[in-house]
Amino acid sequence: MKKLKVLICGDLFVTTNVYQVALEEAFAGSQYTFEIAKYTDRWPAEPLTRNEEVSEFVGDEAEIASLASGAEIILTHSAPVTLKVIANAPQLKAVAAARGGPVNINIKACTERSIPVFYAPGSKGGAVAEFTIGLMLAEMRSIARSHASMKYEGQWRGDLYILDFTGFEMAAATVGLVGLGAIGKRVAQILHGFGSRILVFDPFVSASAIEELGCEPVDLDFLLKESDIVSLHARLTKESRGMLGERELGLMKPSAYLVNTARAELVQEQALISALKNKTIAGAALDVFETEPLPKGHPFYALDNITIASHLGGATHQASMLGARIAAGEVYKFITGTEKPRFCINPDVLN
Repeated sequence: MKKLKVLICGDLFVTTNVYQVALEEAFAGSQYTFEIAKYTDRWPAEPLTRNEEVSEFVGDEAEIASLASGAEIILTHSAPVTLKVIANAPQLKAVAAARGGPVNINIKACTERSIPVFYAPGSKGGAVAEFTIGLMLAEMRSIARSHASMKYEGQWRGDLYILDFTGFEMAAATVGLVGLGAIGKRVAQILHGFGSRILVFDPFVSASAIEELGCEPVDLDFLLKESDIVSLHARLTKESRGMLGERELGLMKPSAYLVNTARAELVQEQALISALKNKTIAGAALDVFETEPLPKGHPFYALDNITIASHLGGATHQASMLGARIAAGEVYKFITGTEKPRFCINPDVLN
């Protein structure tokens, strides 16, 4: 038997136990056993932090670096794998993250050491897709608004039944999806069950591929003008940052809703606040924000035509376990050489 030294950096969502089970399942029946060190950070009870080297992480870099000193494999979710951590792990062979975007890992430093970085794209796809549909219904049909008024204010909102304030049935709605990746595709599949018309803007997906999913490929302006619901599922890049501003929101129908479970920075926040205040659009439903947690006194709290959630889209048991299993499975393929890994952020180091 061969022993692998593994550092598992878990948190309160992808726990060290979930990761260990996934690792043992992946290597079951192989010649490998494990010597495991564990570290647990406090995310999501504590908010993510950012620095210039890596972003969206929480954890004690010094403690992780110390624990990594003998590690051959590092498994993480939200904890940072920085230059300091990598430099303190001379035996490191691979790093894996149970998430779709391993932004908490210094990819450049790993690549310079020829260390592959594996990740788990789509692991939260089902969870976020279902949550997206939930937000559409909650905002359009005033579910959360009515609940909050009754439970916390003791108020019966009969005004929500007035025609000018009611939303659409999904079968009658045209839904525009901005982005057709793993999550966008799952949202489209669910929308088909409602009978919605689905428009798609994604410059990285061919028109034929969009049509094969029963959707209509369109440009962004057409999507904004025609949709009753605009749902964002694009990655945040230099090109997509701030893609929806005053002009774009102004193209939407006054009766339309904006849903964002992707990245807050896709939308220019002040433009959205103005559009909601001025009723340029009917409402919005957001699970992501430029600053998280959302600061006290933020204008969103005062608006009656918005449904907000605390970045809960990917929070399911299945998403936690699937992310760990995909990451551990990629490590297994690499270590054993039984199959070429599919999800490596720096694949050139595998050649």
